Amino acid sequence: MTHNAGTTLDKQNWMRHVLDVHRLKLTQIVWPGAHNAGMDKQAPNYDVVVGNWTTCQNDSFAWQLANGARAFDIRLGYTEGVDQSIFYFHHNGYQSHRVLDELITAVSAFLDRHPDEFLVLDFHQLGDGSKPFDYQKFNALLVSRLGQRVIPPTDARKTVGELKQLSTRRRVVLAATAQAELDQDYFWSRIPHKWVNKRFSDTDDLKNHISKTLEDAPYETFLWALSATSYAFLGGPQDIKVQINDWFNPTRDWVTRCSIINTDFFDESEIVRYCWTATSMYAVYGSALHDQEPA
Repeated sequence: MTHNAGTTLDKQNWMRHVLDVHRLKLTQIVWPGAHNAGMDKQAPNYDVVVGNWTTCQNDSFAWQLANGARAFDIRLGYTEGVDQSIFYFHHNGYQSHRVLDELITAVSAFLDRHPDEFLVLDFHQLGDGSKPFDYQKFNALLVSRLGQRVIPPTDARKTVGELKQLSTRRRVVLAATAQAELDQDYFWSRIPHKWVNKRFSDTDDLKNHISKTLEDAPYETFLWALSATSYAFLGGPQDIKVQINDWFNPTRDWVTRCSIINTDFFDESEIVRYCWTATSMYAVYGSALHDQEPA
């Protein structure tokens, strides 16, 4: 079963329209992810020249949510302030001048309007080089602002249907590397990322990496992220939407073997539609989709 490519996709509510979604655990969903979500072209500190290297998305968190992203790859730094401390987004130290408060506000507003959608906030990097990071304040901010929306790690094996029965508000996974200051009642384990172990990689490198990774992918056992991104020495993040649309088309078997698929400028490809289709296929056919070797 597949969805017709011409079918109108409601990107703001695509999870609600997944066939038999109530059967699935969160680890069985295929999540369209925004790589380096806090670095976008509409950010206050966007620069055309420098941004060619540091920018990974087209617009704000609210815009990314409205266009179907459901997993957010997050890199935060911290600045201690006299009146207010700031958790800021960065890419290898270059700041976009977006802050964590913006993401929290966008998430809350989106879920108020779309209570059947689920989100993963993947705090992949907490810190900025040698600068100090206040994990205690970070924990307090998230628990106070998003605590009532967070799915506790103890519910990680429950199905979407069970989670909806338990709560009308808990729709957010918080994931980060374990720290003593982070409340284990709210934070899931760190999400492992599978990425090309090269600073610069072309599409052949990336395709080989994905193929190798999916040979023994963990499938539905835990949340993990595949970084489907390509970087060139002179060009920074590369436009690979044609390749993304080819590799992850549901007529192939790659997309159904994935968990989170992180891409740059995710909205320019069909990755949200493909994740919607693959998740519906998994709800109907289950692990039978993995019986064949990856193409």
